[in-house]
Amino acid sequence: MVYVGVDVGATYIRIGLVNEDGQVINKVKTRQPASGDENTVANVIIKSIRDLAGGGGIDGIGIGSIGPLDLREGIVPWAPNAPIKRFKLVEPIIKEFKVPVVLGNDAMAAVWGGEYLFGIGKGVNNLVYITLSTGIGAGVIVDGHLLVGKDGNAHEIGHMVIDVNSEIQCGCGGYGHWEALGSGANIPRVIKEFIKGRSYRSRLYERLVKGEYVSTEEVFQAYYEGDELATDFIDNYLMKVHAAGLASVMNAYDPELIVLGGSMALNNMDLFRRGIEKYLKKYLAVKPARIEFTRFGDDIGILGAAALVIKVPESLRTYVEQYRKFLELSY
Repeated sequence: MVYVGVDVGATYIRIGLVNEDGQVINKVKTRQPASGDENTVANVIIKSIRDLAGGGGIDGIGIGSIGPLDLREGIVPWAPNAPIKRFKLVEPIIKEFKVPVVLGNDAMAAVWGGEYLFGIGKGVNNLVYITLSTGIGAGVIVDGHLLVGKDGNAHEIGHMVIDVNSEIQCGCGGYGHWEALGSGANIPRVIKEFIKGRSYRSRLYERLVKGEYVSTEEVFQAYYEGDELATDFIDNYLMKVHAAGLASVMNAYDPELIVLGGSMALNNMDLFRRGIEKYLKKYLAVKPARIEFTRFGDDIGILGAAALVIKVPESLRTYVEQYRKFLELSY
């Protein structure tokens, strides 16, 4: 049997064919459309699935998407970090292929399929997967049960408040959120605030003072080159932010294992491990969880999404049944 996994990120959409043993057979990656209407994202996905399947049959489609989500309607009502803010997913895709479609948050999919069923979290009943990338999100399994919530957003840890005094606004509209202070999309804004009232002998500092845009990748590169500002910002601020976020997750869910993924974490594993270990106990109230990095790389999203339909979590079955309303015939 062959399934489709669709990983809808803020920057890229990754789509792959996956067998029931969790092996990615073939895959394709495309950028998020820069503009369009509420059907544009689904149309890109539909075309990619057609190209991948090549006329062959598929047995189901799992979608792991950035959120927040409205699981009942199968849509993303407002995506803070994506070019198109509101878009449909389930309705156009299920109408096109007429096979079961299961939708979940991208990190929810990653924890279920990427780690709990097929990865290093296999056999672990209290598990959290966290993606540190353009945004920050999580998938949470407590006592073997995938947490979903009333709308499918029980895991939006990126919007936990880390700093009540922060005036940095998150893409969702709130202030002081973990994602606003520590995500890849927001570091260029945060470092500009960080240097206020400070001075450094630093090329990075000189560029910022001149009003130049400095990307997240450039901040990390400057860190590895020994830049004074980058070193202070990452070691003494950014790592505190992520340690506080991870401690809050451990305090809330009491997991045995936390698996980290996302490009920012995976491209800087030693740095994140060292930085988090330095500050974690300062914020922790429970026994610390073991921290690992996903072994699936970018495939975690595809594999996790496909797993949602390979073995549908009990907490999502109600929504899968509701998606029949989008079809004139049942599958």
